[in-house]
Amino acid sequence: MKNDATDPLRPKVEARLAQQFAARLHGAAQQITPEQSERLKALRLMAIAQVKRAPATAVIAQGHSLTLTGPSHWKSWLFRVSAVLPLVLLVAGLLVLQDYQQERFVRATADIDTALLLGDLPPTAYADPGFARYLKLER
Repeated sequence: MKNDATDPLRPKVEARLAQQFAARLHGAAQQITPEQSERLKALRLMAIAQVKRAPATAVIAQGHSLTLTGPSHWKSWLFRVSAVLPLVLLVAGLLVLQDYQQERFVRATADIDTALLLGDLPPTAYADPGFARYLKLER
């Protein structure tokens, strides 16, 4: 398998494609009307103005790594809150889930205690290994 970087024909192919592309662009530029030319010029100026207004993201070299720095509004309190909000929601969800599971356990235990206290069984039946099976049959 050949690597593209070591292919000796690649520079020649790229040069030929560039020449064809430039020739087609030149041919298309000859067919543009003056009105279209003015509109393109106005659009070009608008695009340049927008690029000048947009905050650029800078790349700062620090040792062997690159760091991206963005607009200063990223450090606002809203950005910090939005970064911590998923963690807070996760912890709250886990706490609600734990409370729900604990409530289910308490209700199940209360049902068993109620069955024990209100049942018609003699006290010796509580020591019987088949007692849990009996409770399941009662439900």
